[in-house]
Amino acid sequence: MYTPMPCKMSDTLVCLALAVLLMGGCASSPSLPVEGDLLPPDQPASQDRGSNTGQDPQPANKQKTVEQQLAELEQHLAANEASFQLGKGDVLSISVYDEPDLTLESVPVRPDGMIAFPLIGDVQVAGRSVEAITAEIRERLLQFVLEPRVSVVVREFNSLDYTLYGEVVNPGVFPLTTEVSITGAIAKAGGLTKGQFRASSVELADLTHAFLARNGQVMPVDFVRLIRHGDMRFDIALQPGDYIHIPSGLSKEVYILGEVRAPALFAFRESMPMSRTLALAEGFTNDADLSRIHIVRGALHNPTVIVANFEDVINGQAQDVQLEPGDVVYVPPTALSRYSRSIDKILPTIQALQVGLILSGSK
Repeated sequence: MYTPMPCKMSDTLVCLALAVLLMGGCASSPSLPVEGDLLPPDQPASQDRGSNTGQDPQPANKQKTVEQQLAELEQHLAANEASFQLGKGDVLSISVYDEPDLTLESVPVRPDGMIAFPLIGDVQVAGRSVEAITAEIRERLLQFVLEPRVSVVVREFNSLDYTLYGEVVNPGVFPLTTEVSITGAIAKAGGLTKGQFRASSVELADLTHAFLARNGQVMPVDFVRLIRHGDMRFDIALQPGDYIHIPSGLSKEVYILGEVRAPALFAFRESMPMSRTLALAEGFTNDADLSRIHIVRGALHNPTVIVANFEDVINGQAQDVQLEPGDVVYVPPTALSRYSRSIDKILPTIQALQVGLILSGSK
């Protein structure tokens, strides 16, 4: 009987310096089917997906088509329109119409988040929009200038950035000074990493499990179609705080997350049944719903979700689920009723685990 061990920090897992910023709030994603679509609300969980039939658990959702993914991406982009706020190091140009003495060409935002402006003194800039700053300067100038017409233009966005980690030549945090698309960001990072296999150069990236996270939410970007097939409809512009992770194709792990006592990342081994692997997480919390264990397989933006009844498996009333590399085994709380909420909770937990691996590997 094998005992898979938790993964240590490896060269194939490089990830997320900005993950902690994404852990704070997760918007719900409407893209995954809700359990009510598959099971009437008043039907007991023990009757879920043929749990007493002894048959293999079947996927509880249908994967989205390319057109469905694109339609969903459009909705996400509309709902996540960029609302830029200025920060330390940004450079502004400020002018007042017909008042040359009140024109400043390049005003950097100081470390304290302020700028100095003639007649009115310091103005708080960091954490505010251009519109709010323009309105305040105009309001404060009214005691000196008759109906001032103020214009504020951002010359440099030095406080905005995005994160790109994983199998690229130069991973890290990059300034977002101009519009950058996903492919542009990968190019700026030196492209995808390559290795040697039988005297041939091969890419090491696992594009199936690559994802873009925005405001704690996985954007429905199909990296395989974008990079391998050149489908530029998925090549969206990045926003401040975006995080792109491109895992290694050589990395073989499974995650155990949710209502377990020791969430962790474990090295994949052959013949890893769900029930035995869950034992590695040192038991369940009191809030665990063991009747609906979620196995999330494939791309996070378009996964296959298998729901299994752990107790039925243990009692021999249902088949166990053989895990595959990259699977996420998520034990939901009893109050969780939607698959979409599972994804919302899975993403920041994965990122937190990866941050922990980075920190432990740097000591």
